[in-house]
Amino acid sequence: MSNNTKMDISEIFVLFETINSKLDKQPNKQVEVDLSAINAITERLEDVIAEVRKPTKVEHHYRHTIDIGSNKVFLSMVVMVLVILGLSYFIGEQRRSISLYRDNDLKYRYIKMYGRIDEERLYRLEQQFKYGDSIKIIRKQVEKYEELVREQAEKIERAKRKTQDAEILRDKAESLKQGK
Repeated sequence: MSNNTKMDISEIFVLFETINSKLDKQPNKQVEVDLSAINAITERLEDVIAEVRKPTKVEHHYRHTIDIGSNKVFLSMVVMVLVILGLSYFIGEQRRSISLYRDNDLKYRYIKMYGRIDEERLYRLEQQFKYGDSIKIIRKQVEKYEELVREQAEKIERAKRKTQDAEILRDKAESLKQGK
């Protein structure tokens, strides 16, 4: 090297030749890389991609829990059950009384159909109401009687109208006779 810290081209060329000769002296080694780990990872990645692309069936499982550890929730549940039981009892009593009224109404209509009733007949009527078939028969008898009464009332009403119409026509005829 020279004093001015510049290298001569010939010196650089000598350095390159030295490096080149050293490299040539070393045996030619090829580095073999173990690719089995990379291949295994690639296969796993392909399997995961295939799984992701498959259509999946989504199932939803809902679980509802009621924690009665809270006083408010427990008290609300107890009150709700008591209200439901109370309303059920009330509805049952209403149905029983409605049934009783319905039966009493039918008994009244049956007695009205006969016009009067004595003690023995009333007792037999009460006994008949213990059986469902007897109630159906009594109901049919009463309905048939009421239908006949309705028809008879309509006939009487028609007869009254005819009589009134006839009287009106007679009055018109007499007024026409007197007017001549």
